[in-house]
Amino acid sequence: MSKLRDWKLPVFITFILLGVLITVQFRTQQTYLRDLSQQSQDDLLQMLSRNNEEKTKLEQELTVLDQKLRTVSTDVTTGENLTKELQQDILEQKTAIGLIPVKGPGITITIDANSPIMYMDLIDIINELWNAQAEAIAINEHRVTSWTKIHWSGENSMAVTVNGKKITFPCVITAIGDPNKLEEGLRLMGGVLDDLAVYDIYPVITKEESLEVPGAEMPNIRFMIPKAES
Repeated sequence: MSKLRDWKLPVFITFILLGVLITVQFRTQQTYLRDLSQQSQDDLLQMLSRNNEEKTKLEQELTVLDQKLRTVSTDVTTGENLTKELQQDILEQKTAIGLIPVKGPGITITIDANSPIMYMDLIDIINELWNAQAEAIAINEHRVTSWTKIHWSGENSMAVTVNGKKITFPCVITAIGDPNKLEEGLRLMGGVLDDLAVYDIYPVITKEESLEVPGAEMPNIRFMIPKAES
């Protein structure tokens, strides 16, 4: 009987944590969408498409989570296996939200200090990398997530910022994923690199067998967890 009680508490806590992570991802996407007035129509359409895909994925995950919750029984083995599955779900959610570092092959895109790069150009590059199935992206060690804001500093220097922090040059964008697919996505005829070349901006793309993208800082987003009925 004591063993039965031992797994019930971890399962309960794990369900709560997974629910919080999914809630955070919903809320961060909503917060991100509220501050898009400066983006171009093409960028907005790409962001909307990506967010719709993420929304559908999250709804599917919530359905699976609900099914797991309904199948919890008093069987000790079932409880232990469920705890392991939920822990894996939590790891996947943390990765999707960007809370933990990601390692793997990918590419780096280096933009030198003399390039007249604008924040919209960085957004275009990031969107192309997502479209090429990048698993994780960072700009100068700043993890790009659902709540990342790329914009001007608002000062006379008009420096490019990520989440309000100025980007220094040379600027290095790191993307985890299939190196060939990521590079091909950027080099599409008439794509982002061709657009940048018009303004004498020539990013250097390097394929890497092993890269690491850092985890992101949690955004300052408030949410409430309903109290359990007594």
